[in-house]
Amino acid sequence: MKLPSTAFLAFALLLLLNLNVCPVESARPQGLGTGHHPPGEGHHHDHDHDHDGNGRHKGGHKHKHKHHHHDEEYDGYSFYVFGDSFADNGNLPSKNDQWPELTRQCHEPYSSNGRFSNKQMVQSDFIANMLGQSESPPAHMVTSHVGQTGMNFAASGSGVFEVQQGVPTLGAQVHAFHKLVKAKKIKKEHLEGNSVALVAISGNDYARVGVKTSGFVDITAFVDKVTTEIQTIVARLQEIGVEKVIVNNLFPVGCAPSQTRPSNHTTCEEQGNQGASLHNKYLGDKLADKDGVLVLDISAAFTEIIGHHGDGRGELAHKFGHKLTPCCESVDPKGYCGQRAYDEYNEIVNTYSLCDDPNGYFFWDDMNPTQAGWAAVMGQLESPIKEFLDLD
Repeated sequence: MKLPSTAFLAFALLLLLNLNVCPVESARPQGLGTGHHPPGEGHHHDHDHDHDGNGRHKGGHKHKHKHHHHDEEYDGYSFYVFGDSFADNGNLPSKNDQWPELTRQCHEPYSSNGRFSNKQMVQSDFIANMLGQSESPPAHMVTSHVGQTGMNFAASGSGVFEVQQGVPTLGAQVHAFHKLVKAKKIKKEHLEGNSVALVAISGNDYARVGVKTSGFVDITAFVDKVTTEIQTIVARLQEIGVEKVIVNNLFPVGCAPSQTRPSNHTTCEEQGNQGASLHNKYLGDKLADKDGVLVLDISAAFTEIIGHHGDGRGELAHKFGHKLTPCCESVDPKGYCGQRAYDEYNEIVNTYSLCDDPNGYFFWDDMNPTQAGWAAVMGQLESPIKEFLDLD
């Protein structure tokens, strides 16, 4: 989902003038020291194979536990997913004549499997792999069966408030989950002592700021409302019975291609990054010392690769020749990857450009990483996630 640059500019300019905010302390990436490797590199101690940026299985050592494709074979964590395009695996309709932007993930050049990326894996899939599952649990939109693996409720464009018509809010997603629990379609034993949820909210709410607020007090109040709602959702998930909850903080949104396009994708929009830091401070403060909650430092993991100016900081930064430029981009600044239109001959033509090698690009479209990008991000976060979940 695209974040309008004008909204974030209004949001963050006031932050920059009034506040100097440092990123929140949370579950930080472990880097690439001994025992920490991005998926597809080095050795993992709980998988018999791993993935490269193309989703291909790569050879290597055999380890003690394998990915499981079927509920009857799986006895690990039940995984419940909530949020937006960082985690969505098919919860938006494949056809929508009124809002075609909401269906592009089901058609080329997207992976056509409901995910907002170029291949088979987004954040929820990488976490599912860590749990021993082959991919994210099934999308709520496409099945009524909830097995031991769990279910995915995330929908691209979602926020804690209604930011996109036709897209369920975070609260609505959790309500759908609760209904299944009350109807006993999600079994009590799948929750008690062996369940984990992901809450992946990536900033869509702040696209409203330029319209709804007019000053610094309004902005900080809005950030407080967004992060308070996330805090409330986390508490509700725990009340329903989820044992552990992983909550993304906000990535450096000023480095999203939708924000870097005015500079021809050469530098990040620093005011947007300041705004993300404020969100992360509020979120960290609200969830600090909460039992069973991990604030996942998506911000630090992204920054390690793309940095505040697009140059990155370490070894991972060298994996991508294109850190701020998306692989897929509309020719219209107000358009989107996958957009099509009629030409003068009344024929449908693509109105976007597409790179030749997505593995060399960190971002796939104006907001979402490529699968290779996600592999680099989640490789950094694998250690704190496994430690949180007591996985070997």
